[in-house]
Amino acid sequence: MLSGTDNLQNRSYDPEQMAGYHFVKAEHFERMKMACAGNPPLFYQYAEQEYFHKALAHRYKGMVGWMQ
Repeated sequence: MLSGTDNLQNRSYDPEQMAGYHFVKAEHFERMKMACAGNPPLFYQYAEQEYFHKALAHRYKGMVGWMQ
């Protein structure tokens, strides 16, 4: 089984691809957050991860527009 870092090592560092990757991760953590709505520690842990990946996705998305 590949870890998250192994997956990123095989990935191109194109900002558009990285934006898509982080948007998908943010959606995943949003679903996990909603699934753990009754468990505040997990809810906030997943909310933090969602926010982190959304921020990175928007940062990479901004880089795409700047580079074109």
